[in-house]
Amino acid sequence: MANCSSSDPFRGLLLLMSTLVVACSPSAGETWTTNVVAGSCRFPKVEVAGVFEPPGESNVRSTFQLTEGVGLIGTEETGDIFKSEDAGMTWRKVWDGGDSWKIQDVRNFIRAADGFLYITTSEPALVARSMDEGESWSVLARPRSSRTVGLVELQSGVMLAGLRRSENGWTSIVRSEDAFSSFDWIPLSTEEPRQNVTCFGYWGGREVLAGVGYEGSGKIYRSMDEGKSWVKTADFPEARDLMNFVRIGDRIFVLASGIATLFQSTDGGQSWTPGHQFFSKGFLGQCASFEWEGDTFWLLTATDQTRDIFRHVVMISDDSGDSWSEWIQLAEDSSGGASNLAVLSPNTIVVGTGNHSAQGRAFTLLVTD
Repeated sequence: MANCSSSDPFRGLLLLMSTLVVACSPSAGETWTTNVVAGSCRFPKVEVAGVFEPPGESNVRSTFQLTEGVGLIGTEETGDIFKSEDAGMTWRKVWDGGDSWKIQDVRNFIRAADGFLYITTSEPALVARSMDEGESWSVLARPRSSRTVGLVELQSGVMLAGLRRSENGWTSIVRSEDAFSSFDWIPLSTEEPRQNVTCFGYWGGREVLAGVGYEGSGKIYRSMDEGKSWVKTADFPEARDLMNFVRIGDRIFVLASGIATLFQSTDGGQSWTPGHQFFSKGFLGQCASFEWEGDTFWLLTATDQTRDIFRHVVMISDDSGDSWSEWIQLAEDSSGGASNLAVLSPNTIVVGTGNHSAQGRAFTLLVTD
């Protein structure tokens, strides 16, 4: 467990680097802070070590660790990818999806069993692959949809990509058995209005979960045959979107936005109950584990939208999700959300924030003790 040293938690690590890094000041109505809200020695100390604003971008849509200390961020509006090779302290633009393919978003990254990287995109919807650690990309599939959203590879090598606004009018995915050299178009439902298939939950075998949201209530579908057929197992009327699945111990959690709530399942996703509500109105983005001094912590990005000025925070749990504390507040503004995170090294975490009407930022967090 973290110790209770009296050392100053702020070490002046907000770097003024070359043009590769934008050293930022808060805009009117914004506040940045490195306040560790938990305020005790129960959790590791953390501070903001760097803030990167992708030029011209309104959202850091996705973050991904390649190897220790090396990571990628994907952006919204012009679809760029930036790379860091020093644990998030500096960022280099490696690819411009707007110029190359006229895309707006880089939605999700995965590393497949073949060792290569795959992404989903928006406007147009593509599945693309990089064979050189994100430096260049080639299009594999062009589904007839406005977005490819969720992305997952199963143990068998089957890949699934979630769609938004499918031309068939249904909530749908594309399924491929050959790394998207070909794919099948599969509806999750032919009765429900078309929505985003935002995320997948997968932990081996033939069973996979799909989280559905946007333009309707949040829903969960379950497949027992590697994505060939689907059954709806949950509908959360107040949830605007489902953003991420995570398995902690024998429980599966899904992050529901709009009502900033974790729902949980103890039977493999067949049934769901409320697990924890963070805010009565708010956004949840992504959840990931973090190892520190022999202990496992769980980190979750969230935005408190209960006031006109939103608070973007990272939550932390040291008891497998039974309870959560506010670990650090990143910013306050009138829009946006803490949408994603990636652990880049044993003591650095990158959190992406932003929205259509707010400047996107990648916050590099340094754990100090």
